[in-house]
Amino acid sequence: MNSSTLMTNEEFLEDRRCALRESVEYFSAKNKPERERWVCQEFILNLGLAFDETEVITPDDEPPDVVFRDGWFEIKELLDHGRRRHAECKASLQKALQATDPQDLLEQFTPQDITPEQIGGRILKQLETLQDHYAPAARRNLDILFYVNLQEHFLKVGPMPPAIEFAPYGWRSVSAIMGWGALVMFAASDATTFLVSNVGALIQRKFE
Repeated sequence: MNSSTLMTNEEFLEDRRCALRESVEYFSAKNKPERERWVCQEFILNLGLAFDETEVITPDDEPPDVVFRDGWFEIKELLDHGRRRHAECKASLQKALQATDPQDLLEQFTPQDITPEQIGGRILKQLETLQDHYAPAARRNLDILFYVNLQEHFLKVGPMPPAIEFAPYGWRSVSAIMGWGALVMFAASDATTFLVSNVGALIQRKFE
């Protein structure tokens, strides 16, 4: 193996280490508001709304996590069971620091499809666990938004679950974002217009 190949490998590894250091910093507790605003912004973009980033605000008091116009968004991340992203990034960084060859970082990848109905089923389980964490009066004024971040899963177009399944949990609206897709599962009549008008729809971001 010649020196130029060794240099290329080392440059790759160092780039990977730098990216992982940034990820460890990004997923620290202090950056939680920034991550929540990003989720909301991506959701709005997927819905196809024109907006200014200054409209996406972290309020002084929680809940909600994020305010966008008349939407009051409580952000939740839907992860694989037992997954902890900050710990995951730290472990990946440690692995990259010990690596001597890019192949040391290769991992098996087995992509799977996930449908809106399957996402809805996971969200219903999460809503059940949240019942004791939010008073009914609080839920009536909050738009819960799930960031679906499941490893090796890709959104597959399919039917949406019935909105009536989400109504009993008392949130003003229930939505999700996964990749370039926005899914509005449920919205009460007094929810913001851009949610009410998209209930039961999977909207995928359009790129000009």
